[in-house]
Amino acid sequence: MDSRVLASADFFEEGGPPICVQYNAQHGKSGMHQHEFIELVYIKHGAALHSHERETQVLTTGDVFVILPGESHAYIRTSNTALYNCLFTRDALAGSESLISDMPGLRWFTSGCQERNTRVRAGLNDSQEILLILEKMTWEQLNRVEGYELKMRSLLYSLLVLYARLNSRLSASLNSHNANYKNVMAAVAFIEQSYRRDVPIEEIAAASGLSQGYLSRQFKSILGTSPSEYARSFRMAKAAEMLRTADRPVSQIARDMGFTDVSVFSRQFKQVTGFTPSGFRKNK
Repeated sequence: MDSRVLASADFFEEGGPPICVQYNAQHGKSGMHQHEFIELVYIKHGAALHSHERETQVLTTGDVFVILPGESHAYIRTSNTALYNCLFTRDALAGSESLISDMPGLRWFTSGCQERNTRVRAGLNDSQEILLILEKMTWEQLNRVEGYELKMRSLLYSLLVLYARLNSRLSASLNSHNANYKNVMAAVAFIEQSYRRDVPIEEIAAASGLSQGYLSRQFKSILGTSPSEYARSFRMAKAAEMLRTADRPVSQIARDMGFTDVSVFSRQFKQVTGFTPSGFRKNK
């Protein structure tokens, strides 16, 4: 199904800076859509299943990601989710393209390169800084006092630099000797490789090299959710991909996902996405 396109003219005031910040305290599901502009999203709290360019992922508190013009995405399901959207065009940063693209996490800005981290995670201190920047931007666009256009551009620079640094830290963490982070990522990798069956927490803990209790605490600290909930959400996210892209009966997809009882699959799918499998396929 084609996705609708959101036009820049609907979000940016004529004659003003092509920058806009929106806050949604109770974000719900959304249909598949694209933008003519760039969108930087920050998940303030909650969790969501998010489909981006046909890949479905689990988003949790502190996640930051960028949607480029022409990329299709949708929120399949949200749970107590509040988020900020920072919308802007390349014109908002005219004259600084080379400085921006010199940062590894922002090379997509001028190169059009689609290869980037689709999601980075902000810790407590970084989250506080992100919130402060976004709240300042919100104040500026509401009050529009003298110099607000320049201030909006300055704050956008700050937000993008922080996003680039989070990208660099993510790459460094994946190659570091941070045991807890590596162990949790090992658990995530095991979950994502084993999504075609119901994976016991004992196996996840064994794959991570941590005890069940310690893994659960570290997992929650780093990803904002429990290993079991992440496993269930990721399994249903992959089922959603199958329902959207494969022309197989729901019963066959249930078997492909390791379910012997299609009613159990349907119940779990609805708990995670808010749709029955057939309803999701109809409204994809």
